Amino acid sequence: MRDLFKQRLFLQNLFDAIPILTLVLDDDSRVRAANKTAKDFLGCKEEEILFNRCGETISCRHATDHPLGCGFGPSRNECIIRKAVLASRKDKLPQRLKGKLELLPDKNLSVLVSASSFEYNSDIYFLVMIEDISFMAELEGLIPICASCKRIRDEKGYWNLIERFIEEHSEAEFTHDICPDCIRRMYPEIDLKDDTQSICG
Repeated sequence: MRDLFKQRLFLQNLFDAIPILTLVLDDDSRVRAANKTAKDFLGCKEEEILFNRCGETISCRHATDHPLGCGFGPSRNECIIRKAVLASRKDKLPQRLKGKLELLPDKNLSVLVSASSFEYNSDIYFLVMIEDISFMAELEGLIPICASCKRIRDEKGYWNLIERFIEEHSEAEFTHDICPDCIRRMYPEIDLKDDTQSICG
């Protein structure tokens, strides 16, 4: 297997197999490589984005806030990609940060950005992975809930337990417990000293 990693074609195929938008940036935040997922998302060929700054490549709304381009405008310190890259460089450890990307024409994404720095031929590079988590990070708008059983109707019209709906539409996970009122109702023989106690903890 180690011999496979020495073969350039194998490494390119491995890079392209990553199912998350992945870029290799140089120390000036210019794109040096993009995987297939990135090229498909951006709708371009790699040669069309090579040596462009990251924000210009992904069509960040703030990439043109300054005449010098991406990385120089007033929003640069809020950029989730920049934060992850700088942290990975400073700490010399992989970083994973959650935040927002504001893309043109009018697209806001909740993203998870992973960044890791590495050195090659005395130059510093950054492997940056940008994962769109918008569909699971935010619950917005009106959510139809049954007034009786408290099930929630999803976008397909199915009625789901509230736990399942929230787990599928957010990053939250559930653990179960019983509140003091339900303990008193279900287990009247248990003597609760205060209302902060529960069955599970």
